Amino acid sequence: MHKIELQGVADDARRVFEKKSVEEALLVELYAAYADVGDTTLFVKRALSSFPRLACGVATVYLRHRLGTGEIIQGRYGKESHTFFLLDDTIVDITADQYGGPKTYVGKLRPPWSFNS
Repeated sequence: MHKIELQGVADDARRVFEKKSVEEALLVELYAAYADVGDTTLFVKRALSSFPRLACGVATVYLRHRLGTGEIIQGRYGKESHTFFLLDDTIVDITADQYGGPKTYVGKLRPPWSFNS
């Protein structure tokens, strides 16, 4: 997928979260398949209500659903733990602004993004 197409998906996903029009039941299903957090419904509700803060994991599983392929990365944004999406060698991130970054980022891995070592 080309960067322009990825940027379109990222921008659309961001709008869906900002407008709170993302299907909550879908997010619960996607996140429950990704990680056991106990009460997944409550976890997703909290992520949606605080978006983009504390919503990187939920947003990233949604991106994987939208794109159909790729890898969820539990990495870092600066010194902060952060989950973002990796497709081939391109990062897609729609929650970096919780740390002062861009609302959407589609590009190569570069500081402040990093993999956990």
